[in-house]
Amino acid sequence: MLLRHVFLLGVQGLSVIYYFCFSTPDAPNPPLEPVESPLVSDDPSKLRYAKNVFEVRTMEEARRIILTPDDISTDDRWENETPYLTDRIDAFLGLDDNAFLLDYGCGVGRIPRELIRRCGCSVLGVDISQSMRQLAPGYVGDARFASCGWPILDTLIGRGMQVDSAIAIWSLQHSPRVADDIDRIRRVLKPGGKLFVCNLYHFAVPTNQGWTDLDLDIRTMLADAFEMVSVEGISQEHTTRLIAASAFLGCYRKSAA
Repeated sequence: MLLRHVFLLGVQGLSVIYYFCFSTPDAPNPPLEPVESPLVSDDPSKLRYAKNVFEVRTMEEARRIILTPDDISTDDRWENETPYLTDRIDAFLGLDDNAFLLDYGCGVGRIPRELIRRCGCSVLGVDISQSMRQLAPGYVGDARFASCGWPILDTLIGRGMQVDSAIAIWSLQHSPRVADDIDRIRRVLKPGGKLFVCNLYHFAVPTNQGWTDLDLDIRTMLADAFEMVSVEGISQEHTTRLIAASAFLGCYRKSAA
């Protein structure tokens, strides 16, 4: 049975309506129905990507955007969710001090900071937000971390760089060109490399007229690009009820061929 929910997300003091669907594992997710909201255009041709939503002035602003308050505060989400995701990532990727990891959508380096402290790995963080990329090295506080934008990553891939593993935490859902992002991650992974994804079932792309969903199935796109190892829900104990109902953890592997 298909369930539909509407809830509010706070982004820099602006409450926006985000509409999502989820279904039983054996039932496909249909395209979202139109939402009556002044923030969502009924003419998709007029929508324009608004990446400046992710530009911040302070670490506090960054934290509120990275983990929006829901049933619990941003601080509580940060404290509860971060170690949970770090545990799950480490269990799947098996990182050590020789590992080279890509964090695609690193924000201020929330996850790299914990993984470096725990595993001693090296992390390249990529993010579309210039201000978050600038905040990240100071927050992580370790020379084994560096941040850049995707054009630099493309250059490095063109020069032959590969990483052992990759993660994408709450990032692909915001991309207007997610097929390009998935392909970029696939190309930078070494053969047999692993990818860990934490994502909404649907999209929340910032536009000039509000947050917009795309008529795409992110799980199918990931399964087409990689070998799927497992896909499961997020523990409600470590996040909020609404987020647990609307998101998944995916473990994938690039073909060794």
